[in-house]
Parts: sequence; structure tokens; C-alpha cells
Amino acid sequence: MTTNQLNWQKDNFENIETAWEGDLWDRRRLGEQLEKYVDRLQCGAVLALDARWGEGKTWFVRNWKRHLETTEIPHNVIYLDAFANDYLDDPFLVIASEIAAKLDKTADKHLVHKFKKAAAVMQQGLLTIAPTLIASMISCALTGGIIPFIKVDSESIKDKIDDAIDDVANNIGEKVTEAIQNKIDSYEEEKQSLHAFKNTLTELAASLDEPLVFIIDELDRCRPDFAIRLIERIKHFFDIPKIVFVLVMDKTQFSKVVCHNYGYDETFGEEYLDKFVDFTIKLKNTLNEPDYFEKATKDLFIKILGHKEEDLEKNNLYHECRAYIQETRFSKRELKNKINQFSLIKLNEHKKDSIILATLFFKDSDDLFKSIYHAIHNYTDLMIRIRHSVFTETWYETDRYTRSNLMLNIWNELFSTEYSIVHFIDHIKKKIDIKDSFISSPALMHRDEELLHLLKQYSLNTLHQSNQFDLKCRQYIESGFAY
Repeated sequence: MTTNQLNWQKDNFENIETAWEGDLWDRRRLGEQLEKYVDRLQCGAVLALDARWGEGKTWFVRNWKRHLETTEIPHNVIYLDAFANDYLDDPFLVIASEIAAKLDKTADKHLVHKFKKAAAVMQQGLLTIAPTLIASMISCALTGGIIPFIKVDSESIKDKIDDAIDDVANNIGEKVTEAIQNKIDSYEEEKQSLHAFKNTLTELAASLDEPLVFIIDELDRCRPDFAIRLIERIKHFFDIPKIVFVLVMDKTQFSKVVCHNYGYDETFGEEYLDKFVDFTIKLKNTLNEPDYFEKATKDLFIKILGHKEEDLEKNNLYHECRAYIQETRFSKRELKNKINQFSLIKLNEHKKDSIILATLFFKDSDDLFKSIYHAIHNYTDLMIRIRHSVFTETWYETDRYTRSNLMLNIWNELFSTEYSIVHFIDHIKKKIDIKDSFISSPALMHRDEELLHLLKQYSLNTLHQSNQFDLKCRQYIESGFAY
């Protein structure tokens, strides 16, 4: 038995051949402007690329990386997934290692070797005294009387415990004092190590034709203490001419992480971040662009569902999807997840697939029918204004709640669709004899056999009562199976 293969779309950022392919929102223009800005930053800088979850931050920086690597004078670009590396204690070594590995291929070998040595010395100085303290505590515990406790009788145990505690405290105190004295003695050496490290890195960066661009993604997803320490390490150790860091984050969410970690009031989170960031670039919110819904839907219908572009204008699902995106204002990632899921659970039956698509978008709505109606109504209104439909005058002279009687004719005239969700709305309204308001779930409390028979044609699961239609749709979406 043969089945149609699912064209499930996953981004392959590791093997981008040509930058900006599939660029629906003109991100290339921002990338080119940012390239010019970076090339002028001879002093070095820390930039933040700010956008909310799902708005294409990773897509942008991955394509921008490829763009920079293929310019007339190629840039050295490093991409680091902070979330994938937050199991490490100190991000200093991660940053230094990435720089060394990248420049080892393109820069002066002697300078790179010199940088590696300076980084190793610097990392040694960053080691804390915690291991010394832990070792001394273990030593004290083993030698300070834990084993002898077992052997003493009940009359002398209190004195033994007190003596053991004093011994442990004295021993730990001596170790701590010794460790702190060692840190004080080595303070000047550490200052010199830092000075030597920055000088070495400055010399290495100066030898490059173009600034080194270091992109750090997923900062708002990784371990909070690691993320905060990472931006602190950048500012204290890597603030070097001709090195530009680009921190990719949802700044609002990351500032909340900072506040939680330090106990700050939430109003101070971004203020703290701005101490480490020289300039913030807001990734333009595509949801506010008039053609966002058309571009996003068209791209996903072609790539995931396999439709031909020239056939989309007459495809009812395409127009319904545009209506639902406009209503829900999902990000591209959320939309892509919905279309991927639809490709998996669609039944290839026009009536039921329309219901599946609508339920995917409004599965959390209290009233499925009301949500569908509002989305279709608002989309119809938009299309009339764009296309100057022959129904324009009639549409705007009609009360909002009675326009559903016009929508079927308007959709037939605008899109010539064979079937659409508007047909479903129209049929249900007629069956329950609603003339002056839109269809809603409570109206389905009417349980006459004729209505139930109609709803069964659209229901995604076995239906015994008309007022369970919403529930059956959601059950199918959650399970992906009809029963």
C-alpha cells in the first residue's frame, strides 16, 4: 500500500548554501545594513538582537552568518548556541575556545598560539577557591571525629562533638585564610594576566581584514547564571577593537531572568542589561505588516502542503488559513507548527479538513463557532476593501451580525471556492433558523435529528449530540485519530 509522504518542514541551518533563500520579510535588507554598521565598528561592540519567541531571530542570524561569510572580503563569523553549552561552569573558556578554533584556520598561527596560551593562564586565574574549601571540609570531616563518634558512650558524646566541631572550624578557618592569602598574593599576577590576555587578543583581532563577528543565540533559554556570567565575561574580558558580539534574545524575557537571579524589581532588568549592551536592534515585528499573512500562508502551503502557487487563489483552505492567522496573530514559528500538524492529521475530505484547520487555530477558544465567525468576517471585510468587491455597498450597509448571510455569496464571488467554512456556517444557521446573529456553540443546544445529521458530516469523531461538536473536534486535534 502506498501513501502520500508528508513534506514536514524543518530548518537546516547547518547547511545554508545561499543566504536569504525564502526571505519573506526582506530580512536581507536589515542584514546588509547591519553588515555596514559592523564594518564601521573598529572599536568593537556588544549588540543585542531583540525579538519575541518565534519571530525568526535564529533564521535571521544564521542567514546573516552565511551572508557575511560569502561577502567580497569574507568575515570571520562564530555562531554559538548558549543553551547547548550551559552545562559548563564558566563561559570564558567557551568564548576563548570558539575564537581560537575559528581564527586558527584563517589568522596568523603564531598570534593564535599566543592567544591560546594567554587564555589558558587567564582561565587558571579565574578558578575559584571553592574546590580548596570543599577538600578541606572533607578532610576535616574524615579526620575530625566522625568515625570516633560511633565508638563513644552516651555520657561523653556531647563533649566529643563539641571538640570535633571546634577542630573542624579551626581547620577550615586555616584553609580559608591560606586560600584567601594566596589569592591576595596572586592578585597582581592576575591583573598582569588580564592585561596580557587583552593585549594578545587585541593584536590578534587587529590582524584581521574585517571585524570578527561572534553571534550568541538562545541566551533567554539557557541556564540563568550561565547567561548572566556570559555577558559579564564578554564585557570584562573580550571588549576588544574589531570584535563585535551579537547577543540574540527576547530582551523582555531575559531581563526577567536577571531580576529573578539578583532579586531586582522587574523594572530594573533591562537597565542592568544596558550596562553590557552598547546598542539594541529590534527585529521588525512582521505581524504588523499588511502582507505578512499572505506571504506566510502562501510559503507554507507551497512548501509543506505541496500546493501550486497558481492554484492558491481558488483554494478555500488557503483563504481560511489567512483569516485565522490574521485573527490569532501567531508568529511564523507558531504558524509553521500549525501547518505541520495539519499536514499530519488532515483527512483529505474538504468538509472535515476545513473544520480541522479551524480547530487547530482556535482549540483553546471557549466558543469555536464564534471564533471562526469573527475570523472569517474580518478577513472578508479586508478582502472587500482590497479588491473593491461588487458587494462593497451592501456589505457596509448591513449590520455586522447579519453579514453572515452575505458571506457565502462574497466568498463565491471573490475566490470561486468549491467549498469553504462559510458554507458550513451558512448551513448551520439555516438549520437552527438564526437570522439576526452569528452562529455560536450554545446555539447547538438544539438537538433535532436534522441538525445532528448535518453536523455528523463535518464531525471529526463519532457524534451523538449536537452540542458536543466542539468537544469532538478538540479531541481529534489532541489525539490525531478519529474514533
